[in-house]
Amino acid sequence: MSPEALTPQKSLNIYSSLLITASIAILWLVPAFASGGHDGPLGTGVMGGVSIIALTSTIIAPMLYGWYSPDRTGAVLIGVLPFLLVTGISRIISGNRPPGTDYLIYSVFYIVLLSLAGGLEGYFASKKSVGSLSISLLLALAWTGIFFSGIR
Repeated sequence: MSPEALTPQKSLNIYSSLLITASIAILWLVPAFASGGHDGPLGTGVMGGVSIIALTSTIIAPMLYGWYSPDRTGAVLIGVLPFLLVTGISRIISGNRPPGTDYLIYSVFYIVLLSLAGGLEGYFASKKSVGSLSISLLLALAWTGIFFSGIR
């Protein structure tokens, strides 16, 4: 069965993609606010579970939204905005500033790579062909690799 037969034919508006983006961003921010500013890890449990759900939804949401909806722009936005917003908001709220130029360049490069991989993942999934879905899956794996390479 073709993906067009499985997807609704009416165009979704921008609000649905922004709602999904906001939901993912909130999932990322819950553990950060729950820690109360402590520098240590939260450990396993509820907040660890929320973090895993946030990571998984950040990886999977652009692909699923792109595949099941006719909204290509929304799929790209869902791939780009959540991690970009969360990293920006957390930096502003925490007041943490990069200690040096090298760290700033590395951080910007890291965030841009993740946003680019997520956006392209949504874009290729929205093309609704098996080949483009394969590319989208590879981009999801690349996003995961880039994300874990940035953890120090």
